[in-house]
Amino acid sequence: MAGLDNGDREFVEVYLLTLHEPYEEERHPVPINATIVHAATLLHPSVPQPDGGRMYRCLTEFPDRSPGCVVPLSTLTFELNGGRLWGAVGDWERVTNAVVALARAGQCDAMPLGLPQLSATLLANGPNTKLTMHHPNGTSTEYDGAERLVRLRDLEERVRAAAARAPFWPGEGLVPPAPFAGPRPYRPYRPDAHGWR
Repeated sequence: MAGLDNGDREFVEVYLLTLHEPYEEERHPVPINATIVHAATLLHPSVPQPDGGRMYRCLTEFPDRSPGCVVPLSTLTFELNGGRLWGAVGDWERVTNAVVALARAGQCDAMPLGLPQLSATLLANGPNTKLTMHHPNGTSTEYDGAERLVRLRDLEERVRAAAARAPFWPGEGLVPPAPFAGPRPYRPYRPDAHGWR
């Protein structure tokens, strides 16, 4: 997969979506509760390493990523055996906090978002999520992974449109991604009866 050129290295066109505590930003009409950055921002020297580099590898080397895809942190957790394999990658919370700080400081390109509560809840949970919204009139609505995917595809279209105008800048002084201490920790999941491969 070709991607962003950063001098001698070319980076895969994959983007990380992280949801976080809302913050106010005068340029935005609603509080920002999600941020999308180029996956290569995880290689920024201000991001804890080697954790950021290993997260970058999980994001970009996982099978079947398509150019321009947006990968929520919850999807990455799902791919790491429901989070059980984060120990082989690193401290996702420190990494994502650093990435959001970089984005807020203008040290990388980012797409800050004020997601509606339903979208934020669906994207904060994995691909197999099931959610029931109860309404004041006593009715309820069921949402599942299909609805999550619709919202994710909408974000991907927005990112692709923005990247077509100008590629996302991941920041300066990026470091090479660190190798894993052992085998790659992520495992493809087949949603049929076979489960984890």
